[in-house]
Amino acid sequence: MTLSPEQEQRIAAAIEAAELLTSGEVRVHLNDTCKGDALKDAEKVFKRLRMDQTADRNGILFYIALESHNFAVVGDLGIHASVGQSFWDGIRDRMVTELKEGRWLEAIELGVAEAGRALAQYFPHQGDRDRNELSNEVSRG
Repeated sequence: MTLSPEQEQRIAAAIEAAELLTSGEVRVHLNDTCKGDALKDAEKVFKRLRMDQTADRNGILFYIALESHNFAVVGDLGIHASVGQSFWDGIRDRMVTELKEGRWLEAIELGVAEAGRALAQYFPHQGDRDRNELSNEVSRG
């Protein structure tokens, strides 16, 4: 399964909308397959995308292996300290409902929107001082 350029644009728009609420950063990374542990792969991608280099350590990565039907959500230290593990489990569980129905795009949009709301609560947008530290474009592995 692949996402079309239009679907990827919808994801980038969802990220942009989420980041309008927060100083946090959200990224979506797509792989075709994941042969091992999706969380470990996501943590490697998180570092490769330099998501651990944001000023407030408040990045969130959605890692999705489309063909393998695996995914993981990884948050940096700043946001994780604020929301705790139950938050990540909640996002995962809500996304699974959509994913089981084959609605990948909707699952990603749902997860990104929830991440944006949580980031906004703990890391509100800083007006003119806020800048987009990372690309909103979907990355691929």
